Amino acid sequence: YRGLKPVYWCFDCGSSLAEFEIEYADKKSDTLDVAFEAHDPAKLAAAFGLGALPDAAKPAFIVIWTTTAWTLPANQALNIHPELRYALVDTPRGYLVLAESLVEKCLARYQLEGQIIATASGQQLELMPFRHPLYHVDAGYQRLSPVYLADYVSAEDGTGIVHSAPAYGVDDFNSCMAHGMAYEDILNPVQGNGNYADSLPLFGGMNIWKACPRIIETLQQHGRLLATETITHSY
Repeated sequence: YRGLKPVYWCFDCGSSLAEFEIEYADKKSDTLDVAFEAHDPAKLAAAFGLGALPDAAKPAFIVIWTTTAWTLPANQALNIHPELRYALVDTPRGYLVLAESLVEKCLARYQLEGQIIATASGQQLELMPFRHPLYHVDAGYQRLSPVYLADYVSAEDGTGIVHSAPAYGVDDFNSCMAHGMAYEDILNPVQGNGNYADSLPLFGGMNIWKACPRIIETLQQHGRLLATETITHSY
């Protein structure tokens, strides 16, 4: 069959790369724990077996962990494991959805106190809609990210929830394609030279690496960044 897929790309030479041309090296990156607000809190409460959230005035979020801030403007979905247990945690920052086994680590990272009020399997959260973290900042980001089930998600680190940008990862791409996303609906604001297209809200025209601190700062200013730290990893 004929189809599209993400490929490795070199900004310097302006061409695609074969897999054998890719080299990994240790690189410093900033990690981000980013909150996506629930679009339908009543539906989220029902998925956790609750009649309603205990405090209707308190917002609810699902939290992702990533080391690639530059991919967040192109987020289009969220991935969770169908068989993992997820907890709804009551905190001063709102209700947070996290992998149950990682709640303690996450709360320590966020410097928050919290209490688990309900749990559910990933399967019960399938297709739950959440708002892009910059939804309330610029109209260009007013779109929803549905939860898709994916076996490659783990609860070894992070939050047990992975953000999905289908233009930039084969797993993300395959997951979104499997759930009916059309090729023409894939968002790819990064140009071949490594800069965002001028039309991208908030970060247009910036080099993606130089934009990372700006993305982190914007998320922090608008209440969607729960934690960030610098790590060294193979990239």
